[in-house]
Amino acid sequence: MPVYKRGDIWWYDFTVKGERFRGSTGARSKEVAVKLERREYDAALLGDLHKPLTLEEATDLWFAARKAGRKDALNTARRIKILLRHIPGATPLAEIGARTITEAMNARRFEPILRGKNRKDTGKLPTNSTINRDLIDSTLRPIIRYASRNLEAKVKDIPWSDLRLSEPRGVVIWFTDEQIDAWAAHMPHWHRPVLRFMLRYGVRLREAFFDFDEAIHDSPAGMDIYTRDRKNGPHVVALLDEDAREMRARIGRARAFNVGRPAPDQLTTPWFREMKDGSLRPIHWRGFQSASDLALDRAGINARPAHDARHHAGTMLLRLSKGDLASVKELLGHEAIQSTMRYAHTSRDDLRTALRHAYATPEASEDENANENNDKKTA
Repeated sequence: MPVYKRGDIWWYDFTVKGERFRGSTGARSKEVAVKLERREYDAALLGDLHKPLTLEEATDLWFAARKAGRKDALNTARRIKILLRHIPGATPLAEIGARTITEAMNARRFEPILRGKNRKDTGKLPTNSTINRDLIDSTLRPIIRYASRNLEAKVKDIPWSDLRLSEPRGVVIWFTDEQIDAWAAHMPHWHRPVLRFMLRYGVRLREAFFDFDEAIHDSPAGMDIYTRDRKNGPHVVALLDEDAREMRARIGRARAFNVGRPAPDQLTTPWFREMKDGSLRPIHWRGFQSASDLALDRAGINARPAHDARHHAGTMLLRLSKGDLASVKELLGHEAIQSTMRYAHTSRDDLRTALRHAYATPEASEDENANENNDKKTA
């Protein structure tokens, strides 16, 4: 038996030229264990002539062991394609060093971003943050670390912090009431409820367009929306009573419209527009994204519609809850508080207000009155 399981880990056991080789693969997947066993067998068979581990081989083993089946697998696979476009897969892992990585990152700087099914050139170049994620943070660094620790591969000592491109410091991201009004004013009225929902609850674009029969959990205690499954359970959005009432009304209209209609023609999303003949047509997330892009451009607002709406929701809840990061983490569905820190920024004004209250300065009472007025306005 070339591989066998002991507990959660697969082990190998084989004999070459009368010598027995056995040990742990360190893998929990049989597929990965078989590949590692084959590599150990070839090494034992060929001795010093064993072919060095290549970047592509290490990437395959790392992906199978660490990323396959995870929610970020598709994004990681896309970044791996970018990595292998700039560093050939046949490159021995032991030869990859600071110079190789620097040359790859410089090449990536001038590679235009492609989007859509036809991979059209957007005319934009990747940001430093994107380059860091594509070629270091999400791919090469964890691959080399895995190969060194689990595959006993020889690798160079790489100064990662020196290679990473500088990224802009986090800024406070939220929209003023005037900006939100201008944004909504330039959108078709049937898109505005989706915009309000995203600005308040911070869901990702695709998550906003949920199937109400599958996602809605309504009870006397309130309405919850289960937007997606995670390894620790589903992410749940708890609606305020006023939004729950509106959501029930929208779902009621959709279900009434579905009566007597074949399944392909039925509404599954609470977001729809009413046509002149009285029929309802579902809103697609791509249509909302296009309408938002156009509305922001016409309103003169430089923002990313879905991503910055998520930032806005986190930042506003942080401000209105007076720094309750745990609630913001729950709202945005983050696994780690570090992720919440990147989304929910604190403005300099908030910092000054906190300092005034901490040291009981005369301005503190003025800030308290201003906050009360803002709370009334928001409500």
